[in-house]
Amino acid sequence: MTRSSIATEMRKLVNSYYESGQSRSAFARAHGISKGKLCYWIQKFPKEQVIKSAKSNFVSLSATPSTAPTFSRSMHIRLGNGVEIEIPL
Repeated sequence: MTRSSIATEMRKLVNSYYESGQSRSAFARAHGISKGKLCYWIQKFPKEQVIKSAKSNFVSLSATPSTAPTFSRSMHIRLGNGVEIEIPL
């Protein structure tokens, strides 16, 4: 692996850490790296830098009009991690 490819992979890992909400120890353990290595890369890629350069994960959605009564209409979104969101329309 080249230095730039290692840095790219570690940037992705640090971004995952920021999104995870886990402690450094728990995240490092879950990903099979030492806490020290994780801390090193967190210093190299501060949260502001990683978040700014992260690729957008937004997905465009469209909906067709419903004939259901207004009081009972809602939009359901199911995320890949099992979280479900219901939005009344």
